[in-house]
Amino acid sequence: MTVSIVSWTSLVLGLVGVLFAGCALLARGGTIDRLSMWYLGFGLTGSELPALLATLGVVLAAAAWALGADAHAAGRVAMVLHVLAVAGLLWALWRARGTFSVIDGTLRQAFGPDYEQGIAPTRRALLQRKLSPKMWWKPFSYARADVEWVRNLPYIEAAHRQQHLDVLVPRTPAVGPRPVLLNIHGGGWVIGNKGTQAMPLLMHMASHGWLVVDADYRLSPSARMPDHIVDVKRAIAWTREHAADYGGDPRYIVITGGSAGGHLVALAALTANQREWQPGFEDADTRVQGVVPFYGKYDLLGEFRPDGHFAAYMTEKVFPGPRETHDGLWRAMHPASHVQRLDAADAPPFFVLHGTHDELIPLDEARWFVGCLRAGYAGEVVYAEVPHAHHGWDVPHSLRADLTVEALQRYLELQYARWCGRHGVTPTPAAPAAAASTATASVAQAGTA
Repeated sequence: MTVSIVSWTSLVLGLVGVLFAGCALLARGGTIDRLSMWYLGFGLTGSELPALLATLGVVLAAAAWALGADAHAAGRVAMVLHVLAVAGLLWALWRARGTFSVIDGTLRQAFGPDYEQGIAPTRRALLQRKLSPKMWWKPFSYARADVEWVRNLPYIEAAHRQQHLDVLVPRTPAVGPRPVLLNIHGGGWVIGNKGTQAMPLLMHMASHGWLVVDADYRLSPSARMPDHIVDVKRAIAWTREHAADYGGDPRYIVITGGSAGGHLVALAALTANQREWQPGFEDADTRVQGVVPFYGKYDLLGEFRPDGHFAAYMTEKVFPGPRETHDGLWRAMHPASHVQRLDAADAPPFFVLHGTHDELIPLDEARWFVGCLRAGYAGEVVYAEVPHAHHGWDVPHSLRADLTVEALQRYLELQYARWCGRHGVTPTPAAPAAAASTATASVAQAGTA
């Protein structure tokens, strides 16, 4: 009886492992529906946590074998499934290895083969590897000893519980103001919160010379458009007003976000200082100096491809009503409506990233949006397709996320140096060697405590 229970349990676990591996390896186009969310759950987990899942698969298979599962037919099938699952997961891990080369190649094509020479010489010491395989077994452990995580600061008076932000402050001293990175989370405009998305990027940048802000915004269905974009603009305004309090440079803010956050950061950049979306803070400067949307949802109107399911979702959950009765608002929340609004002087550079295996937002939709930008936008546009990446690949510590961060740090440093050059600003150098050594020692002591 015990062998039978172990065998059948192992069989079920083997099937689950095969689902993780299969969904990680096989692309499936879709939309924001229940089936796609299930596929995302298996595909993203298998794709970005393969080392952890493969380890568990080996342990579970070995335990079942030790308990005699091989004596039962179901147990023998389970062993085969575990082998297939572990092999598939290791293959998913292996094929993530080219992520840096793809993004770096995109940057070389856009800025020249020696683009790294454009990074401020005094900041090149900040370009350090993110790759940390030991963190693949602790994928959601984000806090770092060399970063102070200041939590839950309201960005307006009488703030709603979702109108708060976190500030990630480097503990290493700086001799000048740090460039600022502001993150807006995703979640279909209905779920999500700060401190959970893009954290490998945010923590790495905060520990390497940047001030980082991570903001919440009011969520649907309680909030309805345009509440989300109003809150994002409020977060930009707060960051510009208070960045200096934490050592940041309010003149240089790059905004990033994924999925619904990708939509919001693109929309915020394209509608900077548009007074109707800044009620009560109409005169605040909400311009940004760079935009990095990850796997964003850009086509709210079905201009690229009509999607009745998505339109129904947005009508029920996000907008105050259907497009037929709120057409102006729907169009205003559609980023492509604004691509020609800014002149070259005010148009921040865009770096759009999308995964080839995104199961919620089609890769072709990202291509369509980039095409809209390149056709009508006055600013610079760079676009990278991350091979085999699923929706949300930058959330946990993983090989693909690590390599994405390494490449993106180079892009951010290059854009910061170029902005400084255009505006006659001296880039804030990396910490002096003595201070950096002291900070490194403190981090090492904290890690062994």
